[in-house]
Amino acid sequence: MDINIMQTKCIRYGLITALSLLLTACVAPTLKLVNHVGPITYEGSTEFSSKQTESGLVVVAFRSVHRFLPDTQIDYEECSNVLNSVAKGFPSITWSEANITAHEYNGVTGIANTTCTYTYSN
Repeated sequence: MDINIMQTKCIRYGLITALSLLLTACVAPTLKLVNHVGPITYEGSTEFSSKQTESGLVVVAFRSVHRFLPDTQIDYEECSNVLNSVAKGFPSITWSEANITAHEYNGVTGIANTTCTYTYSN
């Protein structure tokens, strides 16, 4: 077999493999670890739930947004903003007070997922 034909086949198979891996990364599912505490409300790229307990109001929020560049602090701030919007009547918390239970950024798809929770005291 001619060496040029072998090289062409190797390059072709290498390009097909690289393209397949790239496409697989784009369709790979993203992490979604959410343990909701009650009925789920969906608003755009956000979902949340809440439950009144003896110790206070437990709120769980999940945000999934597209970001060109990762920014963890903004992800945390936006998640805590959802917590505060659900817990009307309670003092607002800062992003550093929220319990971030899951966070990921997929650099291929640009999707940032954040799950946070907080118990607002009675």
